[in-house]
Amino acid sequence: MSRNKILVSILLVGGLVSPMAHATNGDEMLAVGAQNTALGGTGVANFVGADSAWSNPAILGKAKGSEVTGGVNLFKPKVTNTGVAGGAAGSSSADTSYIPDVSYSSRINDSLTYGVAVAGVAGMGVDYTGASPTLGLIKAKSTLNILRVVADVAYNGDNYGVGFSPIFQSGSLSLSYNNFDGTNGGPYNAGQSSDSSTGLGYALGGYYNATTAVIIAAAYQSQIAAKYGKQISGAGVGFGLATGSPYGAAFGDNLDQPAQIKLGLAYSASQSVTLTADYKQIQWGSAAGYKDFGWQDQNIIALGAKYAPSGYWLGLGYNHANDPIGVLSDTTYRNAAINIFNNLLFPAIVTNSYTFGGGYDLSTSFAIEGAAVITPEVTKSVPISSLSGGLGASQNTTTHSQQAFEISLRYKL
Repeated sequence: MSRNKILVSILLVGGLVSPMAHATNGDEMLAVGAQNTALGGTGVANFVGADSAWSNPAILGKAKGSEVTGGVNLFKPKVTNTGVAGGAAGSSSADTSYIPDVSYSSRINDSLTYGVAVAGVAGMGVDYTGASPTLGLIKAKSTLNILRVVADVAYNGDNYGVGFSPIFQSGSLSLSYNNFDGTNGGPYNAGQSSDSSTGLGYALGGYYNATTAVIIAAAYQSQIAAKYGKQISGAGVGFGLATGSPYGAAFGDNLDQPAQIKLGLAYSASQSVTLTADYKQIQWGSAAGYKDFGWQDQNIIALGAKYAPSGYWLGLGYNHANDPIGVLSDTTYRNAAINIFNNLLFPAIVTNSYTFGGGYDLSTSFAIEGAAVITPEVTKSVPISSLSGGLGASQNTTTHSQQAFEISLRYKL
């Protein structure tokens, strides 16, 4: 089979698998690929292969030849929530996701490299449809899936490089619930139908070899517009939020994925040891939908260390991100409704992740790699007394922890 046919087949397989992710940095995945995942989500200045296109389109200019990588991320979040009436917390049954990624890159000449990549890169969701009303739980379910395709072109000189990637995004969103005890408000979206949205964006970046051992880099990813039918506004109507309602106007249905600013540093301490550090800002505070629900810009610091003698590598890392979801004062019904929408349906509140992984060369052209992410439990309570009324709960509490395991294959063509 020709190289182009192999590439097309892999991309088709990657695109046909539907991702469903809970994410470490808001609803964005910490990283794509085993190596960047193992190094705490760093990669803006550290070239690891074809999957580097996801971190910085310019860094792909350090590629030597042609390569294809592909993997699957097994994601296992654990989420609980106390509902509207309070009481014991129920557990979300949305506890397992399989998230694919496929990346390809090829050097055209001494100065140009191109790449194409497909991955499930963002999403979140909970499923409390099996919860008992006696626990004060809303039988709620949320599912947000986002898949992206990037086409990367990178130009490199002797000590620097720049790159550009147009981005195609496809997403789907489904929100459903049965209000309170099943009689107050009735079911919303009982069939759990979903709405989809497609959009276009871009990424651009650059890097500079400050010394033979130090690389500094920066990248920017644009905001990508998305609107999911009447999913969000319809869910708000079930809570009494609609045009002309005394409780407040209807929610909008836009849910744009925010712009990102990235800075990176990679230091080759020796021939076998590389140290990495990234700073990222995800601009939730200016993205339609997220800003309406009180989300704020998220600042992320990631660190990594890699030991790579001949034939294998070992890596570890750390990723810290502030909780981007603001808590509104419980002075109005609308504020309380937004608080529980965030805490119940979109609990993207985790902050610290610890990562490790490794890879082994099975031959000169074929390698197997793996990574793991451990994210400790975080607890968050928000005031909802203006919403729960006579049901008795003054606050809603959620907990969230995560584990993720990535297996990747790397083949040099």
